[in-house]
Amino acid sequence: MSRRRLKEEGNASGWLTTFNDLVTLLMVFFVLLFTMATTDVAKLKQFQFSVMKGLGVLDKGEGAPVGVIESFGDKGSRMGRIKGKMIPEGEESIEDYIEALKSFEGTEVRFRGKDQVMTLDGRALFESGSASISPDAFPVLNELTKIIKARWCRVRVEGHTDNVPIFTEKFDSNWELSAARAVNIARYFIQEGNIAPERLSAVGYGELRPIEPNDTPEQRARNRRVEIVLVTNEEG
Repeated sequence: MSRRRLKEEGNASGWLTTFNDLVTLLMVFFVLLFTMATTDVAKLKQFQFSVMKGLGVLDKGEGAPVGVIESFGDKGSRMGRIKGKMIPEGEESIEDYIEALKSFEGTEVRFRGKDQVMTLDGRALFESGSASISPDAFPVLNELTKIIKARWCRVRVEGHTDNVPIFTEKFDSNWELSAARAVNIARYFIQEGNIAPERLSAVGYGELRPIEPNDTPEQRARNRRVEIVLVTNEEG
């Protein structure tokens, strides 16, 4: 066979390399589209198998694995069910934990933008003018620990007070009192709840972020609170 004929045959099969690259890229593209639309692992693996089989990839007896990170939030409901490693199969869902938290008097669960905020009545957590956690507050904090463990996100503990000035041997201002309370709650989550310290931050706002006008004793009581923020918005 002449050199010219060998060269022509070599060039004739060269397009297969480009075609195979194109098919691989298309497969990856459609897999990505599929994973963006759903997080059903079983369906994804079935889809992957069908595509690879149709393209002849499985003829060699090999297949590239596809990993899926399941969503922590269901777009249909703001409080999404946690799956996989966070809450083992058969155990309670995060909605169950949140419902249990709501059963405690003086607790409130709401959203601030994308962040989930759990508000606790300061009177149930601390004595007046004190930053030491009351033992009566341990059950609600333990319930909060379950929620925090069920979410892979940063957690910010915010301390708030009313606008009545304070001056004690330990605290010169409401700002210092609120900061100490937030730190003690965060420390409880670390020591008693086994929460990783790098996930937690504590901040004191004093009387600077009221949710009521501070005109009546009831309104001031509402402003004396601790808020546990599950930070899903990293810019928040």
